[in-house]
Amino acid sequence: MAVGFLTPVVRRFVLQWFMASHGMSFTSAYLERVYRIYLNHAKVVHWRDGYPVYSLSTPALFSKPAANFLARTIYRSIQNRNIPNIMSFAVNDECNARCGHCSFYEGVDNKAREVLSLDQACQVIRDAQDLGVSVFNFVGGEPLLRRDLPDIIRSVDKDLATTVLFTNGAYLRDQARSLRRAGLDSVYVSIDSADAEKHDRFRGTPGLFEKAVDGIAAAKAAGLSTGISCSVTPEAFGSGEMHRVVELGKRLGVHEVIVFDTMPTGRFKWRTDLYQDGDWVQAMIRSARPFNDDTRYPGVVVWAYVTSHEAVGCSCGTNFFYMSPYGDVMSCDFNHRSFGNVLEEPLYRIWDQLSSMDDFSHSKWGGCKIKDPDFVARQAVSPGLSVAAPQLVAIEGRA
Repeated sequence: MAVGFLTPVVRRFVLQWFMASHGMSFTSAYLERVYRIYLNHAKVVHWRDGYPVYSLSTPALFSKPAANFLARTIYRSIQNRNIPNIMSFAVNDECNARCGHCSFYEGVDNKAREVLSLDQACQVIRDAQDLGVSVFNFVGGEPLLRRDLPDIIRSVDKDLATTVLFTNGAYLRDQARSLRRAGLDSVYVSIDSADAEKHDRFRGTPGLFEKAVDGIAAAKAAGLSTGISCSVTPEAFGSGEMHRVVELGKRLGVHEVIVFDTMPTGRFKWRTDLYQDGDWVQAMIRSARPFNDDTRYPGVVVWAYVTSHEAVGCSCGTNFFYMSPYGDVMSCDFNHRSFGNVLEEPLYRIWDQLSSMDDFSHSKWGGCKIKDPDFVARQAVSPGLSVAAPQLVAIEGRA
């Protein structure tokens, strides 16, 4: 058709017809590509409140928090400045478990500091939403030991952000419905082995596996998007543990399994073999693809893929930050250098200082910054460290 010879009215009609006939397929292709880049898959894992969920760690598609995320992304480019999309908030420093890989055990064992009060925690959330946060991860300690957690969740403006809980599952069965009523959207339950005895031994808590499974059932019944969070060591991956956990997730009917490669921090700070991403990490990323191509399985998100050059890279301090139970702002859960405390100065000023540093002004491709000895050796990590070799590192964070 020679469009140039058409009248303006007809040209406008042809354009509208073209957009109507092609817009749907273009939007679908665009969204599939966006999710495939970020998650390494593009399948809907759950429908929550009528909206499609591709991952528990992202706002549901077409929801108001998703609109907020996209609007903030536009303003990020206009302002030419980093804004935080995700905040990981440790609401307490108590835990019922003694996990072999815990990176927050010093905070749990030492009660020298006071956690933020309910009013202070709610103010932190308001300030974070003013900055642009559209995903709140609630962590600990064990966050379900904080009795006013539902009130903290309730303080989140649900038109602007989605809410996610990370828990070991010990208390989830009895609290799932109240958390859902408070406005919780998603929950990840930690399961590191499909074998109950192995899991309980690694977590230092007899009977925890059974409670975690019961908690998953209760969370699903309450309407929460429900997933398994699994920490994998090289030896565990080599023995097939990740695949067994994914199969367990399928049997339990979870919507997602998120897999974290363990970090050389906390009780694992002696694991110098965890620095850099070896061949086993790439093998783990590849091994998730058959599960993601099969609609019978939950979505499988390997965090090492997210931090790789194929996705967004390690964006701690760039579009993500961690808040300690005491109000300290840190680049991520695993780097306990404080860049300021919200009880002493406004959050936006702390974020500006953090995200303007050379090490945090942009994402790092090729894996987590905390697994990079060169990054660890600089001043962007916990103060007082002088790192000449990986075996000298002692960074504290959260597992």
